[in-house]
Amino acid sequence: MTIHASPGMQRCAEMLYAAIETPLRTLGVTHVEIVARGAPSAGKYWVGYRLAPGVQRSQRELTEQVKLSFPGTLSCHLLSVVPAERLPETDPGVIQEQRRLRRPTLGMIVLFGLLALIPISWVGYMLFGMRGDLIVTAPLSGAGSAEARFVATGGDLALWASLNGSSSSSPGSKTLRKILPVRYDIEVIHDGKLLHTLSVETQRSRPSQKLVCTRAPDCEVYLEDLPKLPPGPVLLRVKGTPHPDFTHVKDMSLLVRKGTFF
Repeated sequence: MTIHASPGMQRCAEMLYAAIETPLRTLGVTHVEIVARGAPSAGKYWVGYRLAPGVQRSQRELTEQVKLSFPGTLSCHLLSVVPAERLPETDPGVIQEQRRLRRPTLGMIVLFGLLALIPISWVGYMLFGMRGDLIVTAPLSGAGSAEARFVATGGDLALWASLNGSSSSSPGSKTLRKILPVRYDIEVIHDGKLLHTLSVETQRSRPSQKLVCTRAPDCEVYLEDLPKLPPGPVLLRVKGTPHPDFTHVKDMSLLVRKGTFF
């Protein structure tokens, strides 16, 4: 009789062994081994077997025989019939070492914590890291014109729109697809000379649309990079025209930020 069980499980394991050994041997099983773990009220039992040379029996057939010989006493969820080599480890020293290895160490906790921060950091970078520092704002709270002045240093600059508005049919809409459509006509004047005339729209088709939303429809949307400007004073003259369906407009200011979209 080969049984590996705690004192509380020993009696149940012996009863199981006595009930199934003879029926299994009639099917060509030469070795029966039982492992029992847990408490008697919620234990887990494994029945391990070895077949005689040349004997072929399926695991399912042997399982049915065990259930037939020991019916109703052990739940099928708590009883597994497996080849002996697939039985759980029974050496106490090995079991203790397995438990030790499964316990997370401080190093593992720190490592997994750092790994968890990577996607969070990437999301933060995608949302905020690629949005450069604010240089200047041309304030607009509706259709109209505004000016903004700054001193160019020769670095890359990008145009963004700060938007908060919704259509008359859905003044409380928070759907990003209804982000405020605005057309901006912009004159870029450098050191008193007109260098560029731009026309950009918040809903113009782009290879990729970048939105940063505090709470839709309160969002910033990337428009395009400003043409390269030489160092010196710059004046932007901006005319903003929202779509006529969007009558609930709180903000449609044009922003200049450091850096480019990519």
